[in-house]
Amino acid sequence: MITAELLLGVASLLVASGPSIRFTSLAYLVMAGYMGLGGSAAINSYLDRDIDALMPRTASRPIPSGRLKARNVLLFGCILIVASVLMSYLLINPVTAAIIGLGSFLYLVFYSILLKRRTPNAVIWGGLAGAIPAFGGWSVYTEGHLQVPLLIFMVVFFWQPSHFWNLSIYYREDYVTAGVPVGPAVKDLRYITEMSFIFNLATAATTYALYFITHLALEFLVAITVMNIALLVISAGGMSMKGREYYRRAFLFSVLYMFVFIICLAVSGLISPHSYLSSGFL
Repeated sequence: MITAELLLGVASLLVASGPSIRFTSLAYLVMAGYMGLGGSAAINSYLDRDIDALMPRTASRPIPSGRLKARNVLLFGCILIVASVLMSYLLINPVTAAIIGLGSFLYLVFYSILLKRRTPNAVIWGGLAGAIPAFGGWSVYTEGHLQVPLLIFMVVFFWQPSHFWNLSIYYREDYVTAGVPVGPAVKDLRYITEMSFIFNLATAATTYALYFITHLALEFLVAITVMNIALLVISAGGMSMKGREYYRRAFLFSVLYMFVFIICLAVSGLISPHSYLSSGFL
């Protein structure tokens, strides 16, 4: 997910800048974002080292497999996050630095520490951290027109629960063994698949709100309509309680969906004659 979240920030930046992109600003965002996301992932692996050791899917990760010492991973993650925030503050602007810091806090403290092991709704609210790069990329260029990054944020926020639930249905036994209360491990699977469809419906609806409120290219509308139809058909199929393999494929399609959304968003930003730079920082 690091790549997707980084690209989300880049796409949001490109929508804000339009063709007037400053490549130094883009480079700073990519470097700071990569360090911040990487640092958060490292610390999360430290926090999850005990449950990772219990699940076959994650037992080979560096800490549970013994390839890296837990304290070294924790220290490395902290250094990356601090470096990311400082770089953003000095080379981009204080708002971007604050958003990167907030993203790390939401992911590590709010999601990983407070929610993940306590409630099956953690994956829903964890979407706050996964979607916040929409504001990070936007803030590089402007502090105005916040309805645009908010809609980008909402697309990703609504998309995330179904994406993760498909994966956790496939690996349900792993989560049961580790005692992690993800939805498919503690709730009726039919309920989970119905909720997945509702969240995917909200995802699709928000992409159209984004198109009509912003100045995106017609190509975005065409591409996202094709992807939305496929997303909803696959999600509706999941409500008939398919085999595990169906949900693995649904998970893989959701990954494709998000990358297509991000790429179309970025391309629309580049080819659009409109820019949101009127109240920019830089």
